[in-house]
Amino acid sequence: MSDTTKPDYIAYNVSEGNNEKSIWNAVGAAWNHNDNKGINIVLYAIPVSGKITLRTPKIDDDK
Repeated sequence: MSDTTKPDYIAYNVSEGNNEKSIWNAVGAAWNHNDNKGINIVLYAIPVSGKITLRTPKIDDDK
């Protein structure tokens, strides 16, 4: 992992919102190890719920 490489995943905290819509808040990022046997996760916030969802970045995030 390097600060210049784009993350393989974005870390989100997903919580219930109004009208059954979920609220997704980005809380960090994650990078696969070169051997694909692990993942480094960097969190900028830790959700109170303790739940984190990792998702591949959207194409729009690459800009």
